[in-house]
Amino acid sequence: MLLSPLRGTWKLGLMSRHHLGLFTSMSPARFVPFDGMHGVCALARDEQLRLVWCNEAYASVCGRQMEQLLGTTPHDVHPHELAEERAERMRRVLQAGVTVSFYQFWRGLRWHTRIWPLEPGDYARAGCFIVMTPAVTAQPEDADRSPAVLIHQPDLGDLAVLSPRELEVFYYLASGMTVSETASTLFRSPKTVSRHAERIHQKLGYRNRAELVTDAVRRGVVAFSPDDWRAMVEST
Repeated sequence: MLLSPLRGTWKLGLMSRHHLGLFTSMSPARFVPFDGMHGVCALARDEQLRLVWCNEAYASVCGRQMEQLLGTTPHDVHPHELAEERAERMRRVLQAGVTVSFYQFWRGLRWHTRIWPLEPGDYARAGCFIVMTPAVTAQPEDADRSPAVLIHQPDLGDLAVLSPRELEVFYYLASGMTVSETASTLFRSPKTVSRHAERIHQKLGYRNRAELVTDAVRRGVVAFSPDDWRAMVEST
């Protein structure tokens, strides 16, 4: 069961997003003042989308050492559809020299992600710099107020043990709905929803509804709109 990020992480995330949003390009050196903020992941990729640098937080979330990640592309570590949706954003940055931002569900957690052109001169090549900040509450978008879109292909992490139907029920129960209300919303019988709820508890090790809600909130599940959560579930 995921028990992070810790309380207060979203405040740090908003601070880092606000200040980072002022830059038009980024590099490991420029990122130094923000490194060490709890849960904030950063990485740099070259024009072939090969990883050339990452911070300890990113390597830790990936469960690998930075040396093991060097040279890998999104397609080396993710299924094709999931990797391609993210790679398309990186190519846009490389081709147009713009900054893009989006929300994604990665490793079972909601993240705000921003991609910049890599600072000219770094690594003597073109590339992009990516910062991912845990975004477990719904907050104003970016420092420049530009909308951040949603990546629809999720990396569910340990939530991948749940079926699409169970993921739907998980969302509505976490949002505070009763079994009857969830059944009505999903046009299913209360008995069917109760059966899904039992399986969710068994698969994720929850002892009661309070643990389910607490874990879902810490993952940022309830910060997604119902339509966004449904779109991600339908893409799995």
